[in-house]
Amino acid sequence: MWTPWKQNSQRSEKAAASRQRLDLRQWDMTGNIYVIPDIHGCLHALHEAERRIAADREDGEDIAIIIYLGDYVDRGPDSAGVIEHLIEDPIKRTHRIMLCGNHDQIFHAVLSAQADPRGWMSLGGRETLRSYGMYDADIDRLSASPRKLAEAVRLHVPDSHKLFLKLLPVAACIGPRHIFVHAGLYPGRPLELQTDEHLMWIREPFLTNGPQMPVVVVHGHTIVREPEFREDRIALDTGAYRSGHLTVLKIAKGSVSLI
Repeated sequence: MWTPWKQNSQRSEKAAASRQRLDLRQWDMTGNIYVIPDIHGCLHALHEAERRIAADREDGEDIAIIIYLGDYVDRGPDSAGVIEHLIEDPIKRTHRIMLCGNHDQIFHAVLSAQADPRGWMSLGGRETLRSYGMYDADIDRLSASPRKLAEAVRLHVPDSHKLFLKLLPVAACIGPRHIFVHAGLYPGRPLELQTDEHLMWIREPFLTNGPQMPVVVVHGHTIVREPEFREDRIALDTGAYRSGHLTVLKIAKGSVSLI
């Protein structure tokens, strides 16, 4: 039977991809899965979401998975704190999977001299630089020279944060049907033929048509007023940087709920 993870025998081209896609379908996972969408520098909301997860778990429960859907940076007040927390503060009896969002990819591109940092400013990059100790006056002064601004950005960001952004995977498959990505899938294409750009940036035609495959895609990226539960996709980004509240999805024994 055809599955979304096996390459269609009629197509041999590979997708343009540089980030890892995690295949955990064979993982013997009996604990719960929790999903946290776009954090956007909201460290307080992240702490509160993880407290809700801890309260939901029972003593002696099997190891749980927490999947973070990306966009750790930009717009909110403490992008640096969010990344530091994800690097340095492990959660007991929990395996954490951190996926890459489009904002994380842009930040990585700026840090690796692949993108002009001035364009990033309008997407929330200024708030990220503030969290790393840069002042607006310095950002404005350095913006006259993309090279000097990029050099200043690289000097303010710790190497551990640069490595974190570089190594983020872009998708995770867990169980027989669930695919976790930041933005969505291009309809009808198996995962290995999706580009990183699709997985981190897509809206249409995915939002209207769904994945058009026998899967359930759990995603963020596109802000919704309330979480959307459809037959083939679940949208979780309710705009934490505006509301201060992070949605948390729980998947347990095939059923889904919010905590």
